[in-house]
Amino acid sequence: MRYIAAVFTAFSRVASRILLFVSLCVATAGAAAQSFPNRPIRWIVPFPPGGGADVTARTITQKMSESLGRPVIVENRAGAGGNVGTEAAARAAPDGYTVLQTTNGHAIQPHLGKRSWDPVKDFAPISLIATYPMVIAVHPSVPASSLRELIAYARANPGKLTYGSSGNGGPLHLGAELFKGAAGIDILHIPYKGNAPMTLAVVSGEVSMVFDSMAGPLANIRAGKLKALGITGSKRAAVLPGVPTATESGVPVVYEPWNGVLAPAGTPPEIIARLNREIVNAIGAPDVHEKLSALGYQPITNTPEQFATLIAADLDRFGKIVREAGIRAEE
Repeated sequence: MRYIAAVFTAFSRVASRILLFVSLCVATAGAAAQSFPNRPIRWIVPFPPGGGADVTARTITQKMSESLGRPVIVENRAGAGGNVGTEAAARAAPDGYTVLQTTNGHAIQPHLGKRSWDPVKDFAPISLIATYPMVIAVHPSVPASSLRELIAYARANPGKLTYGSSGNGGPLHLGAELFKGAAGIDILHIPYKGNAPMTLAVVSGEVSMVFDSMAGPLANIRAGKLKALGITGSKRAAVLPGVPTATESGVPVVYEPWNGVLAPAGTPPEIIARLNREIVNAIGAPDVHEKLSALGYQPITNTPEQFATLIAADLDRFGKIVREAGIRAEE
């Protein structure tokens, strides 16, 4: 009996210490969440400056900096189709002071080969920020003034036309391959290291066309340096109301990539919730909403749980598309 009593006493002491430790951890986490943020937040964009994701990030973070009273600093960490910046975010401390703004490439890249990061296990979703249709824009030298004419020309001249993308396995590459498959045409893919060199290539006539977000080619379309023949949205875009959707032109494709924000896995739920509120408020601000809409984006937010569900669904969806299109990883 004495032995049992001694064991029970020892167990009680250990249990008390464990409970005390847990209580201290909870209290510390709660205090950290209440004081968040007390220093600048690093907002990683895994793509070069000047592209649509970069412009979107700088628009949103400026508004968030005003609201939080702390700088939210955009850091471009480009390379390997977004993998360099994504890995940096995955390995960052889970304290809310590093976030990643990424695209639906987050659900594409894991299907292209082994990655040092896991799209689900290494990240905590915060919110969507925008979706967008892709615009199909061609160099003026391409003998087509409509999507139907482009398809007819491509079928009559297989392999003659080329299209540029911002890198192998990215959202633009995937969208182009979806379109090619649905239209039954053969167009050669030429990958570039980012949106800026891709845009320069099509404007100069180095490649025949691009499949891109509105933000990239919009100015050149309006200046007459490129011809917009179609978009991949479910409806026409307000910034290009005269351009029909692919579906209207006889190609049954609806493809609207997204931009969203993630934090490293393990970031406290209270901080995730705070960041979600700040992003929702920033996107909802009239000036931010107007600027993003003028670039062809469709501003949209959701809950962390809804965003997680979207990522999981896209992982399944894009895995099938990558396999069918034979898309390979960027070298």
